[in-house]
Amino acid sequence: MKTIQHTAISYATTKARIGKSIVTPRQFFLVALALILEAAFFGCDLFGAKGVTIKERIDMFMKDVNEGNYSNLWKHIHPSADYFEQAKSADYWNKPGVFPSGEKYSLEAIVPVLDVVTTKLNSTASYKNAIIIFTMQKDGDDYKILKITIDSAQIIRNLVSR
Repeated sequence: MKTIQHTAISYATTKARIGKSIVTPRQFFLVALALILEAAFFGCDLFGAKGVTIKERIDMFMKDVNEGNYSNLWKHIHPSADYFEQAKSADYWNKPGVFPSGEKYSLEAIVPVLDVVTTKLNSTASYKNAIIIFTMQKDGDDYKILKITIDSAQIIRNLVSR
């Protein structure tokens, strides 16, 4: 006496030997739909290559500012920014009106609207609820800072303004 499992296996292998597809059109459609929905909700990052997001870039930039890594700040700046070459100098950043050393800086919520983030900047001495605007631009897969404006003064024109 054949069991149901044996019958199902026998039926599937017989179909495969005859050259008929084991996958029904409905199963194929459901798998394709699942892949499309995954790509829509999680981006096309199916293989783990996504680049640096706007929020990640600003977080990395502010971490370097707070750690006093002024000589690394230029790495967060887009190469087409107006003062890109000057931004490679630590002195460009470590001065009044930009990010003087010896202070801790914090930003309120980082919520990108297209390629722009407007938030508030606070520090232990220089800034209290100053409006800071980061204008971002893609450089390959990564977002980089094209312009920073603090309280309507450009620190990097197409970089920072104050």
